[in-house]
Amino acid sequence: MKKTVLLSLVTSTLIMAGGSIAPVEPTVETTTETEIGIFNDVKFSGELRPRYEFADDSVKDEANAFTTRFALGVKTGLAGIEGLSAFGQIMAVTNFGYDEYAPEQPGYALIADPQNSRVTQAYLDYKMGDTTLRAGRQMVNLDDQRFIGAVGWRQMPQTYMGYTLTNSSIENLDLMAMYVTDRYGVTDALTTGTESVFLHADYKAMPELKLSAYGYLLGHQAFGSDTYGLMASGKVGMFNYIAEAATQQDASMEYESMGKPDVDAMYFRGDISTNYNGFIIGAAYESLGDADGNTHGFTTPLATLHKWQGFADVFLGYSAVSNTYGLDDIYGKVGYVSPKFGKLLAIYHTFTTQETDGILSDDAGSELDLLYTYNFSNGLNFLAKAAFFSGETDSVIGAAQNDVTKYWVQLDYKF
Repeated sequence: MKKTVLLSLVTSTLIMAGGSIAPVEPTVETTTETEIGIFNDVKFSGELRPRYEFADDSVKDEANAFTTRFALGVKTGLAGIEGLSAFGQIMAVTNFGYDEYAPEQPGYALIADPQNSRVTQAYLDYKMGDTTLRAGRQMVNLDDQRFIGAVGWRQMPQTYMGYTLTNSSIENLDLMAMYVTDRYGVTDALTTGTESVFLHADYKAMPELKLSAYGYLLGHQAFGSDTYGLMASGKVGMFNYIAEAATQQDASMEYESMGKPDVDAMYFRGDISTNYNGFIIGAAYESLGDADGNTHGFTTPLATLHKWQGFADVFLGYSAVSNTYGLDDIYGKVGYVSPKFGKLLAIYHTFTTQETDGILSDDAGSELDLLYTYNFSNGLNFLAKAAFFSGETDSVIGAAQNDVTKYWVQLDYKF
């Protein structure tokens, strides 16, 4: 009876939520299969993720948050029609009344996990041979989420409403096109309507080389821009590498009436790393071009930003929408990983701008990040990490002028 009620709730949500699509599978694991009425091969899944987070930004009061994510999903075939399926997922984030953090209370440092509950995913899939059409609300992660991501780190993820078409008919070539009508951010304040297009292609040229080409045409008035790029990645011998370049210009003419910003900037990234007998070592360079007389420089408003430019999220807002002076990030990492021990990683960043106002410094601080994870055999994962950002008082970027300290302890159980 409980399964029937749950399936009815999620199915009703699918019908009411409208359309969105993308080549991303649910982030929770399947455990149960059954058949109910017109629904066949029904699979239930879920996740429970409690987390403690501390934040001190040297400006506002120290913030403490104990939050929990609960996710429940169901995937099912429909009426026995070959290739037709549906997926629905609901999530709830609670802080158990411990609300001494922004945005729950003003005056505290920001921890972007307010209490909230919503339908995170609700879509229909129809698969015909090597082609799949998805319509509904969904998570989207493209490449390593530098430009388009679901922000899975936050307790409430970022999802999109739209229509996606994927195809893999040509050997070694995967194609994707998505039209996005709405974006649902990690907080309600970041939820926006948008008329955007995501275009993406992966080509496995050889075992050592994968080429990824993309075009992201963003239509929202706050960050309308057209981004085109190419990334080469692979493994040669014992070394993994990434080389990437992208250009970003004003959005298409149809968005000019929306007051879109002016931008004409470049993005570059190079990354090399190795894992030898469990020991990890790597170095990388990333550059977001400056405004150069335009309204802003290169920005990535739909990225999973927590993965980039340090765990402390000092530059989260700057690189998302307001980049004026550019930002270069040189970083190195060392660590160790094994099934018995888990994974331990240390990352050190140095940040500089490309342009200053002639008075303030181009130094944008430095940061040390520490991470430890351990996967248990029963679906349980433990994580502990910390971020220590050292600010530069005369930096031209205001957010980089203060020290920031953050740390987290988290359990993640998928069932």
